[in-house]
Amino acid sequence: MSLPSEKHQVPPYTGPSTMGKTTSPPSGPPAPDYNTPRVLHIYRDGLSNRHMTITDMDKSHPLYKLDQNSGSMFSSKPHMTITSASGSTIGTVTFHNWSRTIDLELHGHPVAFESEGMFTRAYAYQSPAFGERLRWECEGIWGGDLVLVNERKEWIARFDASMFSMSKTGKIQVVNGGITGTALDEIIVSGCGMVEQQRRRRKANAAAAGGGAAAGGG
Repeated sequence: MSLPSEKHQVPPYTGPSTMGKTTSPPSGPPAPDYNTPRVLHIYRDGLSNRHMTITDMDKSHPLYKLDQNSGSMFSSKPHMTITSASGSTIGTVTFHNWSRTIDLELHGHPVAFESEGMFTRAYAYQSPAFGERLRWECEGIWGGDLVLVNERKEWIARFDASMFSMSKTGKIQVVNGGITGTALDEIIVSGCGMVEQQRRRRKANAAAAGGGAAAGGG
């Protein structure tokens, strides 16, 4: 299991009453453990990233489904929809071709997911569930791994990419098992939006580099 970097400390947790009700079905995994991180696994439903399933720690019990369209300029919006295992919509993600702002919708409420600047790979938003501004940051040279921190630089969650797997996109590690309900929904929706935003950024950069090389070779 990946550990958070030293600069990100683990925040104290006051109990489940601040996080809303759990969305796990009664037949699901064991009760939350407030003392250890909770790891969710993201698997592709097929060979593309357009349809995915997010499972609990047991890697078999589905918690969320993720569906997205082609993401082209002319594709319908929202570009990404996250539903619970029962099929109810948890949230949506919409990207913009001429703006770095990402539009999130969490349980029907709009949330602006904003770039922290042209020269940074961080995005931040005012969290309805946590009551403060949270920030997803890229880690590593390639930016495939991400960490969600609060205003005190305490880590809330992180995403670790599965770079060499055909079936698995990665895993989301939450600071402890007591984060459930709307707080966990928020982490999943914002995290998946951030992962896709970074994928689009890398694709655009690769296309620009390829175009520049072709122009130079001509």
